[in-house]
Amino acid sequence: MSMLLFMPWCPVQKCYESGDISILPFRRHTPINGLDKAAQSRIDTIMGMYKDIEGKPVHKAALIRFGEKSLIDDLMDNDIDKAQELAVLVCFSGLAGREYFNALGSYCNSDCFSLYVQKFNKADFTALTTRRREGHTLGGWTIDDISITIPVHCHAIQEVSLDADLLMALVSHRAQLRCNEWGRWQNALSCFNQANTDSDNIRYQMEWVLLCSAFEHLLSVQSKAKDVAHKFSQVVVPSNELLTKDSNRLAQRPNGGESIRYAWMKEFYRIRGDFAHGQLNTKQFSAWEPLEHLVLSTIAFPLLIKNLLSRVGKYKLTDKDQAQIDCLEQLADTKDLLKPPSNQAGSLDSHWGRLVRKRCSKISIEHAVDNLRNLRKSAQTEQMNNESSMENQ
Repeated sequence: MSMLLFMPWCPVQKCYESGDISILPFRRHTPINGLDKAAQSRIDTIMGMYKDIEGKPVHKAALIRFGEKSLIDDLMDNDIDKAQELAVLVCFSGLAGREYFNALGSYCNSDCFSLYVQKFNKADFTALTTRRREGHTLGGWTIDDISITIPVHCHAIQEVSLDADLLMALVSHRAQLRCNEWGRWQNALSCFNQANTDSDNIRYQMEWVLLCSAFEHLLSVQSKAKDVAHKFSQVVVPSNELLTKDSNRLAQRPNGGESIRYAWMKEFYRIRGDFAHGQLNTKQFSAWEPLEHLVLSTIAFPLLIKNLLSRVGKYKLTDKDQAQIDCLEQLADTKDLLKPPSNQAGSLDSHWGRLVRKRCSKISIEHAVDNLRNLRKSAQTEQMNNESSMENQ
């Protein structure tokens, strides 16, 4: 059956590859390679059902092509299932590249990646299926009478970019893992995505439980705060650890030899138990505010993914990745970490931005020093070889 797969709230600017699917930018009334005018017109008509908050058809979106097929070729149910699975990786690679505390930086949420599947035919009538707990409901309308409006929390996002290297690494990792092993990764990625919708209808307690599940699944540990925190602190390792005995927030802790990342993750996962068992408010002591916990975990999880992929040779950590790993504990130890610095230099200035920029600068200097040392060693080696060659002559 001829189908069209698309993400109407995902204004990508270029093409991306994700295994058996390609993500292509859609621009209204702009020619699409490989399609005639009739097919182009039909796609514009279908996409015209999807409106911005002003009621106008979305101008930019993403189309999904499966394998070597055309955008409008026949697809089997298993093709659509695979596209939906790979869309999870696409969504995560977008979320992983977000810039926090920067209103002008790259940003998206998981609802931007909502995948729609619609029959492609010449009729001006379409059927829409909506879920019910016990099944589904099918209704039909003429296309001119349908308006599906963008979620408000997606409207302000004018451009979506993906971490292409991370996406390729995930696709490669997926291809080499056993089904049950990849199932664990897929569950973890899905939980993380579902915790990052930005929807006001999702309470933070639910996001908390989903994020903790993501860490637990990915790390493959028992549902115990100590186990999750221990495994996390073994995988995400900064160049220089910050211990609780040297902490601003945690200096009074009995065990001052713990790392701050261990103490943070242990507290984050411990409180999850209250929310997972139906409590909307926890009475447990917390060194971090709820939103601080959620921000830290949302920064930390992609770093965990990248470290695990790096260990199996699928991904190479960038200088920015390493800087974020090195700064995570410092951010966690910053009082009022979500608020602007007291001596804020501008509206885009933040504690996290300062920490990462400073560390990136130091890493660049370290690379330059290392390169200089290597050049000197090479020059010395070459000089010694030349002298040895002259002596032999």
